[in-house]
Amino acid sequence: MKIVLFPIAYFLVSAAASAQAGYPAFGNIDKSDLQSMQCDIDKDAVAFKLLDYGEVNYIGSNNQFKIETQRRIRIKILKEKGLSLANVKIRYYGLNSYEIISDIAGETYNVDNTGNISITKVDKASIFRKSINNYYSELVFSLPNVKVGSVIEFKFTDTKEGFSVFNEWYFQDVIPTRLSIYHITVPSFFKYFKQVYAYQNVETVHENVSERMLMTTGAANYDAEEQTYTLKNVPALNSEPYMGAAKDYLQRVAFQLSEIDYPNGRVDAVTSTWQKVTQNLLDDDNFGTQIRKNIPHTAALDDSLHSVTGVYKKMALIYRYVQQNMTWDGSEGILSNGGIKSAWDKKSGSNADINLILLNLLKTEGVEAFPLLVSTKTNGIVNTVYPFLEQFNNVMVAVVAGDKQFILNAADKYNPPDLIPHDVMNNEAFVVDKTRGGWITLSGEDHKYKSAVVLSAEITDDGLMKGQTKVYNYAYGKNIRLKKWKEEKTAFMNYFTNSFPGLKVDEMTVTNDDIDTLPMEQNFSFSLPAKKAGEYEYFPINLFQGLDDNPFTAEERHTNVDFGYEQSYTLVGKVYIPPGYEFDQLPKDVALIMPDTSIVLSRSMQSDSSSIDFTVTVDFLKPVYAVADYPFLKEFYKKMFDVLNEQVVIKKKKALP
Repeated sequence: MKIVLFPIAYFLVSAAASAQAGYPAFGNIDKSDLQSMQCDIDKDAVAFKLLDYGEVNYIGSNNQFKIETQRRIRIKILKEKGLSLANVKIRYYGLNSYEIISDIAGETYNVDNTGNISITKVDKASIFRKSINNYYSELVFSLPNVKVGSVIEFKFTDTKEGFSVFNEWYFQDVIPTRLSIYHITVPSFFKYFKQVYAYQNVETVHENVSERMLMTTGAANYDAEEQTYTLKNVPALNSEPYMGAAKDYLQRVAFQLSEIDYPNGRVDAVTSTWQKVTQNLLDDDNFGTQIRKNIPHTAALDDSLHSVTGVYKKMALIYRYVQQNMTWDGSEGILSNGGIKSAWDKKSGSNADINLILLNLLKTEGVEAFPLLVSTKTNGIVNTVYPFLEQFNNVMVAVVAGDKQFILNAADKYNPPDLIPHDVMNNEAFVVDKTRGGWITLSGEDHKYKSAVVLSAEITDDGLMKGQTKVYNYAYGKNIRLKKWKEEKTAFMNYFTNSFPGLKVDEMTVTNDDIDTLPMEQNFSFSLPAKKAGEYEYFPINLFQGLDDNPFTAEERHTNVDFGYEQSYTLVGKVYIPPGYEFDQLPKDVALIMPDTSIVLSRSMQSDSSSIDFTVTVDFLKPVYAVADYPFLKEFYKKMFDVLNEQVVIKKKKALP
């Protein structure tokens, strides 16, 4: 989209040329920052930002506006783990030179043996660019001569060929920040919505200034607004178990262009609607045009289709065919990456390529299918109010079959057609269609993680717990475990053996891995040394469920707990003890329930003179727990793991007198 104010060339001169006043300029380092080896915000920090600065200005070129952002970052390295921050990667949208990164400079500051400050500059020859996919590229360089105690600093200019979008500003990062400043100068004819997401007090300053536009026929002045957002002593956002996307919790400020008030009095509403978004996408060469292409069927696909009837069977067959015959190249996005015909020929493509191919083949067979814009767990929560395409990172397919709806992602080789992909579960998604389009919530009662373990073992005379186990994984349990079985055998086996020292697993067989309607079944033998204390031996029963360690031990938490789905665990077992031994006091039957009844644990134990039978079930009836509920969740988890980790104790029988 272009904004043309005058039919001649022009450029802008900003009144905010010295917005960086008030703190050291680039290259001017305070010696005290080099000598200090502690972060006052976080004594355990491996590094922290002394300064994170952004300045946005509008510049004119070729009768349209560009957005130019000056970025500058200064970091103090405190520990060895912080050295990796010297490796800088700047991702940008490089297609058709829409976004250009320029004016890169970097320096490393150290104190030498004489107590003087030494400066090492980045060699321009060491700065290089690499393509990530057809759309995105990355600028990469490393700051030289970096060691613990160094201060590193770099800056660059980010120029975008457009005026409607400038990036959110993140005050917060994975390391603490002493001072974060975002300064923008917006011409008065651009009207923006602004949203500040912060729990700390963001200092904001607004000031009207005069901007000057120089033209071949003279000069024109107009009003602009300078906005400065400052946040000091910002703590790091640390990774927390089951926290979801980090960006959903970072303190930040976001903007959206709402209208343009032209100097000639015309007013254009720019705030888009989801209807406009739909139309724009359907007109886009890399989206709507691709949907309308005809993908040639293969003989194998046609032969298979001749033998099936019914919408669901056709859908499942085509879905499995695309899954098995296309390979995801690792790139994400909502637009085709080079065209779906090319991807079909190569049998490889982006997630959008693969799912738009799936959509084409389904429509050819008369299946009611629609493109679906989604945001995965790692990408964050979708805001349904603001029509920002940037918040989506994936396109999937929604299929209507009778009174049921199915969500398909053929780029995932292991997800069955009747299970919502786990990485978008419980998020909102947008159906792109003029008549059937709109928002849907990706959830389902039967879409959960389910695991069942059946165990039979004995305690041998030499103190080993030996036995046979069958593990059944259903739904998301199968999806996640199957991927590891197929692609990460070491990680798959570690799932069973990491919990207890000395635990060995042998003779593993896996069945039903390619049958959607049956659980993935893992059969294996195992051995585990029983622990001894005097005349007592004791052994665990909480085996092979995956509920081994309590992840919620931190006193405080700053993010929601997002499991992603409901969960169900069942453990049924029988253990024989050797002759000459008897049970000491047995673990008691237990029923443990969260105050809101969202988690229920049950344990029952029965024994005779030679064996013990037990059943343990744990059901999670909520996928997400708000951060305000963390104290209750933490307390419940402590009690739950006290129960799960309680061991069975046996002792030698006393000889009769």
